[in-house]
Amino acid sequence: MSHRRRAAVAVLLLAAIFGLCVHYDATEERRWDSPTSDELAAEYDAHVGERTLVFGTVERVDSDARTATVSVEHDGGEFAMTLRGFDRDVEPGGTVQAYGTLEAGRTMTVSESVVVNPDGGAALYKYAVSAVGALGILALFFRRWRVDPATLSFVPRDGSAGGDAGDGTAVRGGGTDDA
Repeated sequence: MSHRRRAAVAVLLLAAIFGLCVHYDATEERRWDSPTSDELAAEYDAHVGERTLVFGTVERVDSDARTATVSVEHDGGEFAMTLRGFDRDVEPGGTVQAYGTLEAGRTMTVSESVVVNPDGGAALYKYAVSAVGALGILALFFRRWRVDPATLSFVPRDGSAGGDAGDGTAVRGGGTDDA
């Protein structure tokens, strides 16, 4: 494949990925099957009785009453919401995800909830593990392949690719260049 075709294919694939990312972001709210925090902030009463998922920062927890007051952020600010049936152990300032049924007065009866307590080491761990994984994949790739500067392509390293044609002759890896 010629350099121009490779470049054209690469540009086409990058444009397709960019277009898919833009489409995904533009249609995200339509794919969400419950009201978003922006919709709840604008027209909460229109969604009473619906099941939804909210993300909020815990302000208060009353373990005896099994309630929590959370602050839900939206594009225009934030609003307070009371979660009934909340039985998680969380400190004020922690983040919760609650799924349940909306009731009047910005109250939700929780059927499922998850606590996400902030942990400063989690982000570092995530990036470190991702970097180690990426380096491992690159090491495996370049163990069998190398860059050929003359053709600007990846070619198998000598003796690492290919196989047996079945008649005892070795088959070398690589493709044809139709340039």
